Amino acid sequence: MKGFLEIFIPFALIIVLLGVSFNKAPTTSQKPTDLSTQIPSFSEDDENLFETSFIIISVPENTPEDATIYMMGNFNNWLVGDENYRFEKMEDGTYQLVIKMPPNTEIFYNYNLGFSDYVEKDFYGNERDSRKYKFEYNRDVVRDEIESW
Repeated sequence: MKGFLEIFIPFALIIVLLGVSFNKAPTTSQKPTDLSTQIPSFSEDDENLFETSFIIISVPENTPEDATIYMMGNFNNWLVGDENYRFEKMEDGTYQLVIKMPPNTEIFYNYNLGFSDYVEKDFYGNERDSRKYKFEYNRDVVRDEIESW
C-alpha cells in the first residue's frame, strides 16, 4: 500500500497543478488591451487630422425605428452610449458619423444602442470580434452592416 501512495500522491498533485494552471490561462478578449492600441491625445481643432465617415448601411429588423446608434472603441475607452460618437439617422435609412483622428491611428470599434445589452453581435447572435480601421486616407468612407443585437 505504501508503494502505491508514493506513486499516486505525486501523480495526483501533478494533475491538480496542471488543472489549476489551465484554468488560469488567459482568455482572449473581444476588446484589445494592448497599449499599442491606445489613441494619442489630440485636439479636434487640429488641421492635420484625417476625417472618416462611418456609414451603417443596414441594421437588424428588430432595431427600433427611433433607435439611437453609437460607436464605442479603444478611442473612448469602450464607453457604451457615448454622445460624442452618436450616429445621425439619414433620410435614406442609413446612419452616419464623421470621426477625426491623427493620420495612421488604428482604432478597434463596435456599434451599440446605448446599453451594454445591445452591443452588435454576429448573424447568429454571438459576440463578434471588434471591427478595425486605420486612418490612412483623409475623407475616407467606411460602410458597415450590423447583423444582430
